[in-house]
Amino acid sequence: MGYESKFRVRSIAGILAVFVSISATAQVKDYRDIEYPQLPDFKIAKPEVYSLKNGITIFLLEDHELPLINVRAQIRSGSNLVPADRVGLGGVFSQVQREGGTASMTGDEIDDYLEARAASVETGMGGDMGTASMNCLTDDFDDVFAIFTDVLRHPAFSEDKIELARVQLNTGIARRNDDVSGIIGREFRRLIYGADSPLARLTEYATVANVTRDDLIAWHARYYTPRNITIGIVGDFDSKAMKQQIQSRLGDWPKGPRTEDPEVAYQPRIEPGVYFIEKADVTQANIRVGHLGILRKNPDFFAVAVMNEVLGGGFSGRLAKNVRSDKGLAYSVFGGVGSSFLRPGIFQAGLSTKSSTMAEAVDALKTEIFGIINDPPADGEMQQAKESILNSFVFNYTSRAQILARQMALAYYGMPKDYLQTYHANIEKVTASDVARVAKKYIHPDKMALLVVGNSEDFDRPVASFGEVTEIDISIPAPADSRPEVEKTAASVSAGALIFRRMAGALARDTTEPVQSVTSSSKMVINIGGQSMSMSQEVSFMLPDKFRQVMTTPMGEQVLVLNGGRGFTMAAGRNVPIPQERVQEGLQDLALELIVLASHAGNPELEAVAVGSDEMNGTTCELLSVSFRGAESRLCVDAEGKVLFQRYQGKHPFQGNPGIMEVRFSDYRVVSGRLVPHRREISFEGQQLVTETVESMEINTALNPALFELPDED
Repeated sequence: MGYESKFRVRSIAGILAVFVSISATAQVKDYRDIEYPQLPDFKIAKPEVYSLKNGITIFLLEDHELPLINVRAQIRSGSNLVPADRVGLGGVFSQVQREGGTASMTGDEIDDYLEARAASVETGMGGDMGTASMNCLTDDFDDVFAIFTDVLRHPAFSEDKIELARVQLNTGIARRNDDVSGIIGREFRRLIYGADSPLARLTEYATVANVTRDDLIAWHARYYTPRNITIGIVGDFDSKAMKQQIQSRLGDWPKGPRTEDPEVAYQPRIEPGVYFIEKADVTQANIRVGHLGILRKNPDFFAVAVMNEVLGGGFSGRLAKNVRSDKGLAYSVFGGVGSSFLRPGIFQAGLSTKSSTMAEAVDALKTEIFGIINDPPADGEMQQAKESILNSFVFNYTSRAQILARQMALAYYGMPKDYLQTYHANIEKVTASDVARVAKKYIHPDKMALLVVGNSEDFDRPVASFGEVTEIDISIPAPADSRPEVEKTAASVSAGALIFRRMAGALARDTTEPVQSVTSSSKMVINIGGQSMSMSQEVSFMLPDKFRQVMTTPMGEQVLVLNGGRGFTMAAGRNVPIPQERVQEGLQDLALELIVLASHAGNPELEAVAVGSDEMNGTTCELLSVSFRGAESRLCVDAEGKVLFQRYQGKHPFQGNPGIMEVRFSDYRVVSGRLVPHRREISFEGQQLVTETVESMEINTALNPALFELPDED
């Protein structure tokens, strides 16, 4: 019988089953009188497990329902093993292993090949495990499996993809304080495991910069060996033929050395107390309390699972009923003793609430935490908790692919072979006294850390009302400055002053009037992800702290206004306030403008130091470090006083990650007695982003103050 015929038969059988069920219950007048047959025993398919001579463990599970094959590899590796000075290596490795291609195909060629076949090959890296996977139609398996094994065995780690991965990681670093839930999740983890633990370390610009191609090659050689690899295959195949295919692709892989790594360290006990992170631009308080949890292998795991369901199990748990529904303090609230395979998980309870109910919400959380210890669950709560756990358990195994992935993971972490088969019985035998016992054993209110993130000005009570407060600094360390160091000596300062006067004389050639205001219009070409986009912009500014930019893009008009210490962006009828940190960055950028610098020659706020020489397009220039109003940049000044380029520590205009910005100037023309460049080529970390051509400019004309009026917040 063919696939389509089998599908029709199954469909008809399903319709008949529903019809019979409806007919059987049609005469029942009260739903409570409906009698349901006992559910059949839940049976989990068992894969065939064997090993190749080189040590690779293979899981095979046939599934002929659809003409698809899924492959999953687990590698005994993980980002928790990365050295502290190279945190981020796991992220670079997992991305470039696949995107960097192999010796036989580039990553882009693999993309095209797989896309034409609706197939996929992916690689990843978790804390305790490296992964690789593939999906394809049965007819394409031989070809796609060849690519999969090539990626697994012979990644090329191309330099261009490594650099792209670094940029993407740096973008994530730059934005990691934008999301409050991300802040509280990572910082609470650091409180529990310790900031220096591999389980909680942060990826920083410096650690990403340390990752090299040689590191990736060495990592692959150390961990990606047959003894460390398990491969599971599920789908529409014949096991005998599949074993031959596996042997032909992987059987000749040398087994390699055994890897021995130290245990991943974490602090055995936390420092209880009250911790706070000020986030003035949010209207909600995010709250987390807790301490270390338990190991998954703990004999009390099943009793803890039932306790967790009573405490924080969806809408039926005590936290949802009492904190969410009855008191209306949060839309979502959670809590429970977490478990992990290789180390204790985290006991935590948390929620987001209005800033004005922060303290009330903390009180409510603590009430429920004490309640689960002092008030054991009633029979109804126990029944509800067990039914919820067991009813949801089956949905983790709705496909054979899920079954295989789960069994591979359990084997990887050394769990008992009958873990899944006995799960149901182990939950059923938990009693209310078991729940009461584990609540007292594993929840310790006197040893908890309390972390609050929010705007303290709006809280109903100070955070200090819960105890002595430790404030957590979440500022992001800036990347190392790759520019030459400034050596300030009498000679370098004197030489710098001479170079600056030459530059100022060239740029402000026919006037000594300081720049007060500027208006300009220009055309721009922006390069994003290999694509170019044209747009126009109009800029107006009044020193020292008013700025307006109107950009006309293919998506519509976008307006940005800075005025004093505030700022807004306006687009599509929406007004969005700009964080104060970015307002200050924007105002500092005004102090980098060449015509602004040139008009402040002799200003004691401005310092110029000679720092050597450089060249651009064959023209030698003298390098000048200029600091003015908190902004520092390096200028390359030629013999005529023209600035050929300017470099400064800035941020990617689209992604937000910091790095070295470079602006190349050309097409100098006289405007209001000043020699002004009319073409700018802007690059970030060596990658060109923007080409701007000025079409018109006016200096020190009267500007309407209404241009810089700020809207009310939406």
